[in-house]
This record gives sequence, C-alpha cells and structure tokens, in this order.
Amino acid sequence: MQDLSWLTARPIAHRGFHNKEAGILENTPSAIKAAVENNFAIEVDLQETKDGQVIVFHDPNLERLTHGEGKVIDFDLADLRKLSMRGSTDPMWTLQELLDLVDGKVPLVIEIKTLNLAEGQDEFIKTIAKILSDYKGPAAIKSFDPKMLRTMKDVAPRIPRGCISMTTLSENDHLHLTEHEIEKISWMVHMAGTDPHFVSFFVKDLPADGPSFLREFYGLPTMTWTVRTKEDRLNAAKHADQIVFEGFNPDEDPL
Repeated sequence: MQDLSWLTARPIAHRGFHNKEAGILENTPSAIKAAVENNFAIEVDLQETKDGQVIVFHDPNLERLTHGEGKVIDFDLADLRKLSMRGSTDPMWTLQELLDLVDGKVPLVIEIKTLNLAEGQDEFIKTIAKILSDYKGPAAIKSFDPKMLRTMKDVAPRIPRGCISMTTLSENDHLHLTEHEIEKISWMVHMAGTDPHFVSFFVKDLPADGPSFLREFYGLPTMTWTVRTKEDRLNAAKHADQIVFEGFNPDEDPL
C-alpha cells in the first residue's frame, strides 16, 4: 500500500493561493507560486483543448476568466495561449508547465474536469497519465466522473486517485435523477469499480454516509471543499482529514 500521508499533511489551496484583488487569479502561475511560497498543498483543475492538450483551467467556458469567448474544447492550445486573462498578466498554461514550476516542492491534487461524454474522454486521461507518470513529486488526481477514474485506474493504477462527491445537488440534477440515484450519490456507490485512494467531499454536506463509511472501514482519507468560513472549518475538523481552503490563510488564522 502506498504511503499517502503527504496528501493530507498540509492545507490545500483551492486553485492555488489566489487573490483576485491583488491580480492573482485562480489556477494561474502566480497563484501556484504563492501557494508554494507558503508551503501549502495545491488543488488545480484541468481542461481538454480541441487538439487534445491539457491546460490548467477550471471553467468549460472562457468568458469568466479570460477576454475570450466560447468553450475551451473548441480551441487549440496555440489559440488559447493568445488570450489574455481578466485582471492578470498570467498566461494560459499547461499541466507540464505546472509540474515544471512546482517541481515536487508541495503536493498537487489535480481535478480532471469532465465534459460528461459517454466514453469518458479516454485519450485525455491517457495523456494526463503519461505526463504525471514522469513526474517525481507528490501528485494525485480526482474527478466527479467515475468513467475517468476507471480509465486512470486501468492505465496508471499507481497514480493516487480520488472520487469527488456531494449531496447538495442542483435543481437540474434533481430533475434528471431519481431519489434512488441521489441516494446512491450520497453513499458514493456510483463510484463502483474506481477503487479510490481518497475521498473529496463538499464541506456543507458533511457528515455523509458514503465518506464516513469509506473513512471508518477502509481508512480512506477525506479532504473537504471548499472551506471558507469558521463554520466550515469546525465541520471539517470533525469529519475530514484535511481542508481545501480559499479566501484566508489557515496558518495565520487558526481556529
């Protein structure tokens, strides 16, 4: 069994240690540098480009964070690099560039964003797995999409993988899911066959049956997101092993 103590050893900066007012946007090199300087683990997001490249970016669309318009998946990497970020001088960048910058100094928790395709974006996962397999620092992946996790398990079983879940679902989710299906999400049985190494669960939904069971009986560490308030921190301290935080410095503002 792998030693994953590094995964929960330090608070995890949500999309890096960002501060929009200071011109440090989420998932950018500046946010990652700030996290490294403060010795925080880092959570980032990955999106797929039209030409199958892997960029560090949260949204499926460009409008919120860049001066571009449209879906990320509709642009090649070269075109995305030409876009400027809103309120920042940082460029659009790739997973490999992220790894080169962090260089093993702090742990990385990498969320793979899904397009909810039936095939689970297998080639995208294989590309990520190949890049991470050459990385010497501590890194793990996580996803809401069981298909992605199963593919990662098949192609790179030694890369630690985590399942993300929650029970506070949107109105749209409730329209398309039965109560039985929602219960399955709470228990995380929709993740059957992924064999996760850890759980990532929404802080306001803790305690919850699925992560509690996996933590108690299988010893799977639980990280919880996104912790922003004192109430979140108190809840996380009771039911999780580490926080994914935003908007404060947990070293300077202890409970």
